[in-house]
Amino acid sequence: MPTSNETTVLIIGAGPSGLAAGLTLAQNGIPIRIIEKATEFHKSSRGSGLHPRTLEIFRFLGVAQDARRLGGPLMPMQLYKLPGGTQPVRQWKIWDDVPITPDRPEDSLALSQYVTEGIFRDHLLKHGVHVEPGAEAVGLEQDPAGVSVSVRHAGVEEVEIIRCAYVIGSDGARGFTRKAIGATFEGQTKDGDGQAWTDVEAEGISSDLWHIWAEPGKFTVGMRPKKEPGQFHLVIGGVNFDPVGLTEPSKFAEAFYELTGRRDIVFKNFTGLSYWKPKIRMVNKMSEGRVFICGDAAHVHSPTGGQGLNTSVGDAFNIAWKLALVCKGLASRDLLSTYQTERLPVIAHMLAATEDLYTHITISQTDDGPASSGPESTGFLKWRNNAFRQLDINYRWSPVVLDARGMNGLDENALKARGYQGYPGEPVRAGDRAPEAPALVDAAGEETSLFDIFKPNTHTVLVFSPKQAESKAQEVVAAAQASPLASVTKTLVLGRDGVPAAIEGASAYHDKEGHAHKAYGVDGGVLTIVVVRPDGYIGAFVNDVDGLQTYISRITSGFA
Repeated sequence: MPTSNETTVLIIGAGPSGLAAGLTLAQNGIPIRIIEKATEFHKSSRGSGLHPRTLEIFRFLGVAQDARRLGGPLMPMQLYKLPGGTQPVRQWKIWDDVPITPDRPEDSLALSQYVTEGIFRDHLLKHGVHVEPGAEAVGLEQDPAGVSVSVRHAGVEEVEIIRCAYVIGSDGARGFTRKAIGATFEGQTKDGDGQAWTDVEAEGISSDLWHIWAEPGKFTVGMRPKKEPGQFHLVIGGVNFDPVGLTEPSKFAEAFYELTGRRDIVFKNFTGLSYWKPKIRMVNKMSEGRVFICGDAAHVHSPTGGQGLNTSVGDAFNIAWKLALVCKGLASRDLLSTYQTERLPVIAHMLAATEDLYTHITISQTDDGPASSGPESTGFLKWRNNAFRQLDINYRWSPVVLDARGMNGLDENALKARGYQGYPGEPVRAGDRAPEAPALVDAAGEETSLFDIFKPNTHTVLVFSPKQAESKAQEVVAAAQASPLASVTKTLVLGRDGVPAAIEGASAYHDKEGHAHKAYGVDGGVLTIVVVRPDGYIGAFVNDVDGLQTYISRITSGFA
C-alpha cells in the first residue's frame, strides 16, 4: 500500500528555479520538500551567465557572496581566422561593460549552473531542507483542500503519496508538471540547427580568453574558460548546421579538430556531454488550481542573451513570496493569480528578443568586426540589448500594484508591451524594480543600504519624511503596525537633512548622500510612501495612510 506523507509545498525539480523557490519559502518558514527525478546532481556548465537582476535576487536570498566567490568575470572573446585557426582576427566582449551606479550596483557574472545549484543546496541545508534525488512524480490529483502527488523513488517498489497544499513544478521542458496541468507549449523548434556542449580539461590554449572559431552563416565553435585553470566549457553549434551524434568524447574532439584545425589542443576528462536542438516555446498558462510551473517547464529558448536561468529564477522569486503569504494565512488566494498575470507578458517579450538575436550566433559574410556596425550594435556574439540584464522588467499593469500618480495614461496592453524592456531613464513607478540606495545612516552612525534590508520574507515600507511632516509619518508607521501584514513588514523613515525623529515601530535613517531620494524620484519636501514587496519590486507609491491601506488590502483581501 502506498505510503502517505504531508508537507505544505512540494517542489518538483531541483534546478535553479526549484531551488530558488525552495530557499525563498524556507526563509519564510514554510515547510517544503524538493524532489528531483535524476538520481545524481548534474555537473555541466549550462546556464553559466548570471545577470545583474539575478545577482540582486541572490543578494536578498543571502547567496550572492558565495556566487561572487566561486564565479568570475566574462572573458573577452577572441576570433581566429579559418582555415588554420591560430591567427587572431579580433577581440571583443559579448556584453558591454555595465556602468555601476548606486541604484544599480551589480555586473554580470560567469558561474557554472551546477555550482549555482550547489550553493543553493548548501543554504537549504541550513533550513533543514534536503533535495531528494531519484524521486519522480508520476501522478497528481487536486481537490479543494490540496494536492496529492504520487512519487516513485529509485530502487523502491512502493509509491509514496505526498499530500501538500501547493505544488511548484520546476521539472524542465520534458517534465511531468506542465503536462499534468494541461498547459500547451507553443512556439517552434529550429529543426535544421543543433548544439553540442561539454565541459573539458584542455592543454595548449590560454585560459585568459573566450576562444571562437566560426564559418560565416554556418557554424560557431566557442571555448569559454571556467574559473579553474585549464577547464573550459565548449560548444559546437550553428544555423543550418546540426552537430548531432557528438555525445561521445572521441567524436566531439574529432569534430572540434576538423572545424577549427587546432589539433595542437589536447583534450581530456570530458564531462556533461549533451546535445540540444534550439527551441523557442512558452506555455499558455503558468498555473492550474494549486499547481504552478516555472523555469524551463514554462519557457525554453535559445541561449542567445543568456536569459534561461535568469528568467527562471525571476519566476521562482515571484511565485514563492506570494505562496508564503497565502500559506501563512496573511494574503488572499487572489494574490496567487498575479504570478501568471505578471510573468507571462515578460516571458513573451523576452522570447521575442532572444529569437531576434538568434541569427547572430554565427558570423555573417559582411561582419568584419565591431567597427562595421558600431560598438552599440548587436552583431555576431554581441548582446547589446540592455533588457537582457533584466533590471527593467516591471509589472506596472498588475492588479496588486498601486501608484497614486497613475501610469502616464497608458492602458493595460500598453503597459504589458513594456514589461520586459521597461522605461529606461524615466522615474520609477509602482511595479518597477526597487532601486538600491547606499549610505543610509542611523542615529548611532551605523551605515547600511536598502539591499541589505530587503528580504524575501518582508514587505519594506519606506517613509520619505520631511521635518514638517513628522506627525504624518507617525500615522503611517502606526498604520503599518496595525495592518494585517504587520508581522511581515519592516518600516523605515528616511530623512534627507538628518536622521528623522525616532518613531516606535520604525527604523530611522539619514539618506546622507541622497541616493534613496534620487533613485525613487522623491521630492524631499513631500511625504512619500513607497512599499517594496518581498521580491524587491515596488508594490505601492502613495502619499498617505489611505493609499498604504488600499495597497495592503489588495494583498490581504483580494482585488476582484
